[in-house]
Amino acid sequence: MAQRKQITWSELRVGVFVLAGLVTLAVGIFWVTGAGSLGPKYRLYTYLPEVEGVQAGAPVRLDGVDVGTVEAIHINPKPTGRNDSIQLVMRIDSRFKDEIRTTSEASLITEGLLGNRYVTVTRGLTGTVLNANDTVPGASEVGITAMVSRGTALMDKLSVLSDDLTDITGEIHNGTGTVGKLIKDPALYNNLNQTAANLNSMSGTLAKGKGSFGKLLTSDDLYNEAHETVSNLNDVLGAVKDQKGTVGKLVYDPAAYNEAKNFLENGNSVLKDVRAGKGSLGKFAVDDSLFNNLRDASANFRDASAKLDSNTGTAGKLFSDPALYDNLTGLTGDLRLLVSDFRNDPKKYLRIRVTVF
Repeated sequence: MAQRKQITWSELRVGVFVLAGLVTLAVGIFWVTGAGSLGPKYRLYTYLPEVEGVQAGAPVRLDGVDVGTVEAIHINPKPTGRNDSIQLVMRIDSRFKDEIRTTSEASLITEGLLGNRYVTVTRGLTGTVLNANDTVPGASEVGITAMVSRGTALMDKLSVLSDDLTDITGEIHNGTGTVGKLIKDPALYNNLNQTAANLNSMSGTLAKGKGSFGKLLTSDDLYNEAHETVSNLNDVLGAVKDQKGTVGKLVYDPAAYNEAKNFLENGNSVLKDVRAGKGSLGKFAVDDSLFNNLRDASANFRDASAKLDSNTGTAGKLFSDPALYDNLTGLTGDLRLLVSDFRNDPKKYLRIRVTVF
């Protein structure tokens, strides 16, 4: 019969230390992978377009609170689109089961600008509770690659802008362009200096009372004349206020107002009679007889002038036939000769013969 082996104290102590280390290691693993709890877990699934930078064991947070870890990552063999390309398995603490519902969404978030990515789940305030092996709706997140690519594009634009600014500052430094000449060319400074000197000279001339503007600023004549004019105006206004003169009576005497009122009333009465067709002016304004007579007279005058122009009738021939003019000219000449002959020998035409029957 084999003799029973005894365990020494040193061997027992080593065994106790090894066991304590194993327990500590197990507790640490559960702490890291079990969201700080050794309680029961359940699985949930979500589908995302990409999971770059996410590994198994990455934290799962519910509105920032750690509730689980990523258990596994798989490629979806039968995706319906780009948004469900990757299947992500989450191990969630059962204590938070009532907080994840059908209205919750799972997405990826990067810690800081270049930190690790983790899964975040929004808390469901409505909807039904998701049970084990259910799917949390996924939502896409702008990945770090897209952010880096946008940052690269921005850097390229900033580089081009920097080159343009460098060229502009170089042109300014060389005195090229309007701004360069404005900074480098002393002509503008000289012109401004000369302008300032001219202004100083002009202000000195004005202060001495020279020139029209100088006299206008320093002489009291204009002030005295303006003061006298104002005094005259005050006198005129005082006379008007005292009802003196034509203007004063016109302003304060009601006779002018009454006459104007009577004139307007008479004018309205006359216009009323004219509209009613009363009197010669009323008939002239509203009666069509005068217009008809004038129209007929104008038509007759038009016909008569047409006949005169066409050499028709006695009057037409009188105006257009030259025979009458020739006869009248000849008759005038004969009368002139007869008068001349009568003046020379009046006895020739004044013989008186007396005959006795």
